[in-house]
Amino acid sequence: MQTVSILTHNYIDGYNRQFKRLFGGGLERYIRELCGVIHAMGLRPVVHQLSYFEPFRTSFEGTEVIGYTYELGKVAEAFEAMAEEAEGLLIYASCLWHPIRFKPGSIGICHGINWDHGSVQTGTKDGIATAFRQAVRQLDRIVSVDSHFQTYARATCEFDDRDKIILLPNSVDTTRYMPSRDHSRNQPRRRGYRVIVPRRLSYERGIITMMLAAEQLLEARSDLVIEFAGELVDGTNIADAFRLWYDTHPAKKRIEQRAYSMDEMRQAYAGADIAVIPTIFSEGTSLACLEAMSCGVPVVATNVGGLNDLVIDGLNGRRVPPDSTAIADAVIQLLSDKPLRRKFSKLGRETALAFDIGRWRERWTAVIAQQLVTHVAPL
Repeated sequence: MQTVSILTHNYIDGYNRQFKRLFGGGLERYIRELCGVIHAMGLRPVVHQLSYFEPFRTSFEGTEVIGYTYELGKVAEAFEAMAEEAEGLLIYASCLWHPIRFKPGSIGICHGINWDHGSVQTGTKDGIATAFRQAVRQLDRIVSVDSHFQTYARATCEFDDRDKIILLPNSVDTTRYMPSRDHSRNQPRRRGYRVIVPRRLSYERGIITMMLAAEQLLEARSDLVIEFAGELVDGTNIADAFRLWYDTHPAKKRIEQRAYSMDEMRQAYAGADIAVIPTIFSEGTSLACLEAMSCGVPVVATNVGGLNDLVIDGLNGRRVPPDSTAIADAVIQLLSDKPLRRKFSKLGRETALAFDIGRWRERWTAVIAQQLVTHVAPL
């Protein structure tokens, strides 16, 4: 049986030393689905990932997962070490912006531009551009999950093959993530409203911005509950700041935080009236945004990265700058405008259907099959 090795910085929860569970982030969900495609092709997927503690070897849903320790600041070297151990076709599923020496005949995946922040120094951005030029030269194909990286590559890298960068947006299982009866009617199912923030609680995903927006929302609407539905990484400054804010907040009863499993997330959307995607940088085609839209939940999203591929402001959702006041104002407007919520619910669902996971699986199957035909292992 042929092996397809996926190299990534995280899959099984290496952040919190829980080597039997999947970390609840977009990257990890993506790799889980990709492993499913590989299994369905009759191939053997193996995930090689970094471990922030001891090395490990485990199995998750029939896929072998191998964790490697590494030195901080030496991500490129760590990926090169994993590649030496990996067998078969290699798919570099993250960290393409590091100066990795990629093995010939391999595929890379770019999950979005994660250096699109004004605070990132010009020298760092120049170094990233250099690393990506190397990636484009050495990798056979790079799968881009949004149009923004494809444009970036065309603007900064030199290559002749028009299929070098494959635009393959993220997807959603539209048969699993479906509108609830109340979303189709767009009527509150309880006294008051619920806003869900289906995001990993991290800086780039806009947790601080959303905490500031929550202050405005909780003050403006006494009938509002805000749920932060995402993972925290214990021991980080962000986790400590959020818990301090939550534990001491005078409106604590109207703030919730829970980490759902991937299979539980649709239950979270079913109870929500509005979903907020408050990313401030580093966003591809947001899985959370697609899931919310597929469930018919009206979306307020920031105009960052791949969110611009999904949300057309005023048509299928609200798209605003990554600013707490802009987010709060958009949510308040939606809470007061039932016809607009109904419109966003209907057109959001129609948008999600264009990103159905069946199409994604077919395209990834074709990409892998073609690479296996053309790939010749180096001597």
